[in-house]
Amino acid sequence: MQQGSQSASSSSEWVVPNAQIRQAVVHVCEHDRAFQTIEAEAGPLTLRKWAPGFSSLVRIVLGQQFSAKAAQAIFQRLNEQVTLTPVNFAAASEDTLKQVGFSRAKIATCQRLVEAILSQQLNLDTLPDLPDAQITEQLTHIKGIGVWTAEIYLLFCLDRLSSFPASDLAIQISYQRLKGLEQRPTRKELLEQTQDFIPYRGAIAHLLWHYYRHLAKR
Repeated sequence: MQQGSQSASSSSEWVVPNAQIRQAVVHVCEHDRAFQTIEAEAGPLTLRKWAPGFSSLVRIVLGQQFSAKAAQAIFQRLNEQVTLTPVNFAAASEDTLKQVGFSRAKIATCQRLVEAILSQQLNLDTLPDLPDAQITEQLTHIKGIGVWTAEIYLLFCLDRLSSFPASDLAIQISYQRLKGLEQRPTRKELLEQTQDFIPYRGAIAHLLWHYYRHLAKR
């Protein structure tokens, strides 16, 4: 089977936390009571689960600068035009990609991703066997894929609870609101303030995204 060949319909779904994530959430809440208020206010935690592979990476790249809603709309339009595999993406014209909403920069990033996969410089199937640092190194070696993209892939696709996308705007806003801070924390500040939870910081990310969705509805 072509590496990363899953379709848009299988790339993500909303799920309840598995036992590992729930245990991590309990640990976080026991050691920082502020996080206990999230589910009390926003309801039971749900989170997005992404299927590992090319399709999800394209979706994450789209989310680098677009809102989640805009990125998902572009992704859906893409899948109406292309069965999303590396080979098919490589064959898609730039006009087609621009028509569905890709910017030149996003086209270039995804084309470089495709080249890395087809040349076997990047093997998405073996990434789950590697430690976080090596996965991040391999993904960020591709121009246009930064640390945030790698961290999202680690957390959403590979269930690495050690991954904490501290530069994510929604996470920063939610943490500011939860803690009553005057200013939105920087990536560096968030990493410093959550370093005691390093094995479980992915659970903090899931909680803060859940809280952000709740705040956005209000």
